[in-house]
Amino acid sequence: MKKFFLLLFGSALTMVVVNGCAQAPTLMPLIPTSTPEPVPAQNENHALIPILVPQFYASDDLEIRVGNYSQRLGTGDLEELTLLSQEMARQKHELTPEQMFVLAIRLYDLGEKDDSVYWFYEAQFRAKLFQQTLDADHFAGISERSAGLLASYEAFTTLAGEYINGYAGCDVDNWVEIAKTVQDDNPSPPELDKLFPEAVFVERSQWQGINDEVAAGLGTLIDQLSKTKEAIRLQRAADNLDARFCN
Repeated sequence: MKKFFLLLFGSALTMVVVNGCAQAPTLMPLIPTSTPEPVPAQNENHALIPILVPQFYASDDLEIRVGNYSQRLGTGDLEELTLLSQEMARQKHELTPEQMFVLAIRLYDLGEKDDSVYWFYEAQFRAKLFQQTLDADHFAGISERSAGLLASYEAFTTLAGEYINGYAGCDVDNWVEIAKTVQDDNPSPPELDKLFPEAVFVERSQWQGINDEVAAGLGTLIDQLSKTKEAIRLQRAADNLDARFCN
């Protein structure tokens, strides 16, 4: 695909919207992280987004390793997954990015694609907040766990983004509204030190300002999408993306 335009989502990650698909630059090589044993998910007849993010998710055999939601995220029943997404929404302040990325992927797999877009951007928001609140003074000595998380979140963004943003571009106005909802739903940061106990963060007093910066970065994406709808339409038509993602 041809590169379409550059957008800044937050102050640290430059995103490339490629015909309705977002990608992020490489931060560092993937480093294995310590995670629970895999929970094989239920078999299903739906076509799955082909994704492998070691330690967290494999579409082949549908193995999910994201903690206490792993088994239920593997359901092939949309009603069950919808109920789970509602439960997770009530506990959003306790969710890690990998849990939200996998929820987005599974919603897409089962055909609930608008909700998939929402959770994909929720996951990106929290992943960017995590990256930007890491203490730069300790970044050279970042733990393998934190380094592995950053690389895994980048992989989720790139691999799932091709499909989820590909679908989002079918209706740019709807894409903008979903992004605005994500922006509104994140007025303050969660307890990052509880979500990432091994990470070294900047002082807590700085977290709100960084959260606001990430929200502003999402606002930049919203503005760019709103201003370039016709250009997006033409580029998607040239690449036949509506036929691939909108049917």
